[in-house]
Amino acid sequence: MAATQTAAAEPLSLRVITFNIRYAAPGDTYEKPWSIRGPLVIDRVSEATANATTVGVLPVVGMQEVLHAQLVDIVAGLGSAWSYIGTGRDDGKEAGEYCPIFYQPGRVKLLSTTQKWLSKTPDVPSYWPGAGSRRYVLVAVFEDQTTGTRFIAANTHLDNASSEARSEGVKIVLSVIRDVQTQWGLDLPVTLSGDFNSEPGQDAYAGIVADGYLQDSYTLAEEQTRFGPYETYTGFVPDEIPDVSARIDFIWVGPAATATWDVTRYEVVDNVVDSVYISDHRPVFGDLTLKT
Repeated sequence: MAATQTAAAEPLSLRVITFNIRYAAPGDTYEKPWSIRGPLVIDRVSEATANATTVGVLPVVGMQEVLHAQLVDIVAGLGSAWSYIGTGRDDGKEAGEYCPIFYQPGRVKLLSTTQKWLSKTPDVPSYWPGAGSRRYVLVAVFEDQTTGTRFIAANTHLDNASSEARSEGVKIVLSVIRDVQTQWGLDLPVTLSGDFNSEPGQDAYAGIVADGYLQDSYTLAEEQTRFGPYETYTGFVPDEIPDVSARIDFIWVGPAATATWDVTRYEVVDNVVDSVYISDHRPVFGDLTLKT
């Protein structure tokens, strides 16, 4: 058997979540401060991952825009069953936004972690020329302790200011994942979560599609298995204000996605709880089962 699956095991099933939680800004009329949004964000993620666990699905959560103080709150809120990888983007330690991956070490073993900046000097915190912020990709190799299956989970947040930084950044993202796969096994299945600041047909999205290594889980899911709104970004605006929404948050899967994964459920979840926008993005859930 390939290294990805033991002979007698049930197929690996994942619930991959991508969620840009919005950094802890002071807030305004519609954007509530983190002290209000934070517990609602944690509840939303806890509910989704607990539901996955009860049906035997392994949860993996990629977040974006997580400042260190928010990370501390999330770690405490999720509880001792959870751990995370990833650092602040500005110094490789605690400064700036994190793109962490949360996982449950009681269910998966972390075998490897790789973090590279989306720049011409990827080994150190740095900008792509013209980018608005330092950006990185985080790539982990996990082994499911029940099935023995190994898989790659990656998470990123592409630049908001520069189309070139997005287009070139996503090339680095794919290159880093491929390098990890070469080291750990060309048969390893892959997921990539993140806020790409790029809609379908635009720069970074078009680049991934043209590359062909990964595919958008939305397009792989059957129409009857897609739930929730199409758009993943809403801003902090009520419905009556002119629409600014877009689909820019994705869960990509591969390689050879149609032969590797069944996308059994794709869902964009509401980001309004009790009239509070918990973020300016909606969380996206993808339920994936590895084909045998």
